[in-house]
Amino acid sequence: MSKLLPYETIVKAHEGDPDAINTVLSHYAGYIRYFSKMNGQVNAEVEEYVKQQLIAALFKFRFDR
Repeated sequence: MSKLLPYETIVKAHEGDPDAINTVLSHYAGYIRYFSKMNGQVNAEVEEYVKQQLIAALFKFRFDR
């Protein structure tokens, strides 16, 4: 099984498909939680901020490069 998200999922997330966005967030949930830890505890505010930044990056992603 591949650890990469299918290209189609990223395209759909870029277009705003809620299911695709949730798939991307689920795929990266472990990374998000890991990098949201402060003093060994997950900081909910940081976790939410990282999720919002990931979603924003999805909408800015360019496929023409």
